[in-house]
Amino acid sequence: MKKCKCGKETITGRCKSCSNRDRAGEYKHKVNNRRGMKFKTKGLMNNEKNPMWKGDEVGLKALHEWIRDHKLKPKFCERCKKNKPYDLANISGEYKRDINDFEWLCRKCHMESDGRLNNLKQFKNG
Repeated sequence: MKKCKCGKETITGRCKSCSNRDRAGEYKHKVNNRRGMKFKTKGLMNNEKNPMWKGDEVGLKALHEWIRDHKLKPKFCERCKKNKPYDLANISGEYKRDINDFEWLCRKCHMESDGRLNNLKQFKNG
């Protein structure tokens, strides 16, 4: 048995995870984001350079994903400053590709800002 550089004992001297890491490092680098580790090309086809780039004509799900990747998540809600933020809320209602048009809110503040909390209270009361 041989030891891999990470310390695991293997037959070949290289474990599967180290082998994949070395091979990936030749042409791509890893980016750690909220969805875990993913591979990202080195700026060859990012954002506007990508032929599939839609700019402001993007859907809501893709826009929220873009904002999540570019806007830092604070430790506390941007409104109440008490709870941990879970939601990205649009401020203007126009859904532009503008980081300043979104804020990280806890679920309660997000429902209050959208008016959904009042709707639930009215529905509950009858």
